[in-house]
Amino acid sequence: MHKQRVLAVITARGGSKRVPQKNLRKLGNQSLLERTIRASLGSSIVERTVLSSDCPKIVKDAVRCGCEVPFLRPSELATDGAMSEDVLAHAINNLPFFDWVLLLQPSSPFRTSDDIDLAFALTEKFNRNSCVGVTKIQSGTDLDQTYFFHGDVFAPTSHENGFFEQKYGEGFILNGAIYLIRTSHFLRTKKLVDANTIGMQMSAKKSLDIDTFDDLHRAAKFMEA
Repeated sequence: MHKQRVLAVITARGGSKRVPQKNLRKLGNQSLLERTIRASLGSSIVERTVLSSDCPKIVKDAVRCGCEVPFLRPSELATDGAMSEDVLAHAINNLPFFDWVLLLQPSSPFRTSDDIDLAFALTEKFNRNSCVGVTKIQSGTDLDQTYFFHGDVFAPTSHENGFFEQKYGEGFILNGAIYLIRTSHFLRTKKLVDANTIGMQMSAKKSLDIDTFDDLHRAAKFMEA
């Protein structure tokens, strides 16, 4: 049986505005970037871990932590408006083919190697083309971004793209910690989440997405707990 090859792409541009040099900010004695690299390198299913960045400082730190940097991200893919799908497609097109691609963002510092392994196990168990990290909905969340579980089917409130509308049960949102997708499926659809995606429930700590200084303070509190 063909062994499934998994490529991890860590996306870390240099132009973070709300928290300058966010990816290099430290929690404990490790930067957000280093925490994500270590989670990828520690996974039993990831064969290769590479960085997509436009920033020399980030590249230097990634190499120090054992991450490969086979290319630099073009400036047009390092803007505030750049889409993660385009960044991932650029990485795929500049590397040998892997069966699966894993998108990891340093802004999710508490996602672990075990979480990555579990995401892959879920795609195999339920025969899905992709798996994403999700967390329970908090009050005030935009309903357009809310997802529900109907059995093991992961569906948003919108009926768009073949999803069915599900207005009852406990709601979830994407947490940004893990996006795992079959490469051929991604290249065909150019989407990270679709009707074949399974959601992996993650705790509030593991779902923390650092975008502001308040988020950094919350992360520090999690470290103390």
